[in-house]
Amino acid sequence: MLESVFPPRKIIRVKEDGLPACLHESARAILTGVGLPDDRASFFLVDGALFEGETPNRFRRCAELRYSSDYENMPNGWENWLVIGSIFYDCVALDPVSGMVYCLPDGEYGAHPLNQSLDSFVYFIYLLEVERPNYDFTVSDEIPDSEGVAMSLRERMARADPLPFEGVEPAWSEAFDWEAEDAPRMPAWDVVLSNVYESIG
Repeated sequence: MLESVFPPRKIIRVKEDGLPACLHESARAILTGVGLPDDRASFFLVDGALFEGETPNRFRRCAELRYSSDYENMPNGWENWLVIGSIFYDCVALDPVSGMVYCLPDGEYGAHPLNQSLDSFVYFIYLLEVERPNYDFTVSDEIPDSEGVAMSLRERMARADPLPFEGVEPAWSEAFDWEAEDAPRMPAWDVVLSNVYESIG
């Protein structure tokens, strides 16, 4: 599925010896078999540390994050989560035990659930790439309705994994003002979808 939207050379698969023994089976299948896209045009970037250092082909743990001691009120065991990459400046981490994916927003020192599983996380990336010609002027000369594409994407994502959107108004909602001073931070997937809505160029 990923290879239908990303060149095979841009899909990173991790060898078994680069993964912890106690890793959720569905996450293991994604990381070793399906892979993660390593494409700078994508909204998601694989963590660069995966390719560096004395132990290449190994994900960093959250305990290795630069300001890990500043994080507060984190779920038990968070320090063992695997840093798989980032969405914009937000860290994306995988809980190896539950298989759940979390967002660690830049500068906030907390964690928010991003996806129920790595399967749905990768599926979201796939959907965004499939629709790219309909919202990204760098790959298409004509974008007829990026707003409609964003709305459709959010609906399809929510059907696959409702977790990221539960109780959250979309970026384009007229019922909620994301620009208000007391507004909470917009969740990562809605930030992505707001970019789709406005179109990229």
